[in-house]
Formats: sequence, C-alpha cells, structure tokens
Amino acid sequence: MHSAGVNPVASGSGRTMVMRRAVPRLAPFLPATSWAQRSQQMTMRAASTEVAAQEVNAAEGAPAKAEAKEGTVGQRKRVLSGVQPTGKLHLGNYMGAIKNWVGLQETFDTYFCVVDLHAITVPHDPVELRASTRTMAATYMAAGIDPARATIFVQSHVPAHAELQWLLNCVTPIGWLNRMIQFKEKARKQGEDVRAGLLTYPVLMAADILLYQADLVPVGEDQKQHLELTRDIAERVNGLYGGKGWKKRGGRGGRGPPRDRGRDEDIFDA
Repeated sequence: MHSAGVNPVASGSGRTMVMRRAVPRLAPFLPATSWAQRSQQMTMRAASTEVAAQEVNAAEGAPAKAEAKEGTVGQRKRVLSGVQPTGKLHLGNYMGAIKNWVGLQETFDTYFCVVDLHAITVPHDPVELRASTRTMAATYMAAGIDPARATIFVQSHVPAHAELQWLLNCVTPIGWLNRMIQFKEKARKQGEDVRAGLLTYPVLMAADILLYQADLVPVGEDQKQHLELTRDIAERVNGLYGGKGWKKRGGRGGRGPPRDRGRDEDIFDA
C-alpha cells in the first residue's frame, strides 16, 4: 500500500502481481444498521482457509492463473483491487496492476476502487487529491477497464468502508497493528507527526476486503502482512460474534476471544 507515487492497495508493485485467496468471510454480527442494509449480508466461510498465491508475469502479459467459474457474474469469483490517487500513474503501477486487471474482467466479477481514504493517512492537499481521484478513475477506463464489465468506484463514496473499519477497530488488538512493518517504517520517517490513521490503515484495508466478500485479492508481497491481518481480524470477529450458536471462547496472547460467558452476545452488549 505504501510506496512512492500512486500506490496499489490490493495490487502488485513493480512487474509482478500476486493473486491471493481472500480471508474467511465475516459472520453477521451487527444489528440492521444502514450500511448492513446497503451491502451484502455477510456470511461466514470456513475459518481455516490458507492464503494461497499465484504469480503473474506482467511483462509477458500472462493472465491470472487463479480458477474462475464460467457463467453469469453472480456465479463468478469476485476480485477486489484498488490504487491510491496520490500521484501520477507510473509504468510500475500499470505493468504490475492495472494491465492485469483488464484480463480479469473476462472471467471474474471485478471491483476496482480508487482508494482515496487510504491516501489521507499521510499529509495531502485536499484540492489535489480530489482532482487526482477523478483522474485515476478516468485512467482506469483509459487503460481498458470497462464499466459495463467491471465495477469502478471511489472508496469515500461508499460510507460502509469507514463504518465497517470503525467496527473492526473496536475488536482489533493494538498489538497486532504495532507489529505491521509498513507502519514502523512510516512512523520512523514521520517522527512525532505520525498519525493514528496510519496505524489503523490495515484495518481499513480489511474493511475494504470483507465488505465485498472478495474471493481473490491481487496484492504485492509488501501487502502480504496486511492480508494476513485481515484474515486474523475476520477469524476474531467470527469467533466473537458468529451469530446464533456461537459463543465467546478464551484464547492465548490476546489473539482469541474472551472466555465463554455461557450465552450468545451482541457486539453492542455492555
């Protein structure tokens, strides 16, 4: 997510894109809030899925090697990816990410986002960011992303991203975030000016992925730790609020839910 120029949030850097299987799906754990009504109902997937990777040689234009179901969009596996509108698109972004997205439209249910909320975790000019966001959306289409075959959207235009991030923030141990390598590197550079948004950046990425229940998420190797965190967060939420029949159970080292209190509990219980 973090590098100079326009940064892929769920796409590869340089000349290689990696397709990783998405994390476990998030169980329904909230009352009927506005975002829940607007988005798909979240149903739980097996919590023990492995993160699997497949490399794509962007230089040769090789297509993604992940399996895709034929048929209607509703039957296809879903792919989610995005780029920050923090600068001009450069060759590395195109070869490592956007060029590969074009081919994914044919066999996957694709969602490509301009992730402007991620861009505001560091100092920025609001006017320039607004213009860059529009330019990036136009760049997607100019590169071959067809709005008739793929969904193109701006992250901040969907309030559910920020809403779900806050809910996930409330169950994510801060120790998990402190271990993120990219946060440590950025924090050293920014010194006392480091912002809380930078620390919780990976939680927003988790919200991006879980909101759309993506089956596959193209990420660079520098994003692997964030994707693994997403899996941990999903498993934690599923363990805490897995719906009817799920109870809170104890864990070690802060990674597991609290001990069973003998009843199902809602996230908003006191």
